[in-house]
Amino acid sequence: MMELYGKTEAGGSGRGGNVGGAVVSDDEDASEVKLDWKAQKEEQARIRKRQNDLKKTEDEIHELELRDGEIDLLLTQEEVFTDVARLMELNHEKEGISQRLEGLYSLWEKLAE
Repeated sequence: MMELYGKTEAGGSGRGGNVGGAVVSDDEDASEVKLDWKAQKEEQARIRKRQNDLKKTEDEIHELELRDGEIDLLLTQEEVFTDVARLMELNHEKEGISQRLEGLYSLWEKLAE
């Protein structure tokens, strides 16, 4: 049969029919399109989430690196390096920042792939 403008010579709609020996209905076509659309939307959502997580990770890394630099500057000030309690407090904070950064760098590498 010859198809003209979505109609077959026999007057059918041109949809459905016999494909590869199997009859394909309009419902099956629509269902397949919906599944493809849903899968595409899920993939887009996954990519957006990954990008958002990457941005949050980069922002936290930036903030921690800034604070680490601030602590380094504080440690060069005489009133800080002569105050043992303050020195210990800053050193403890610096160690915590270092540990957190290690984890964030690993996470960033996974997200950036």
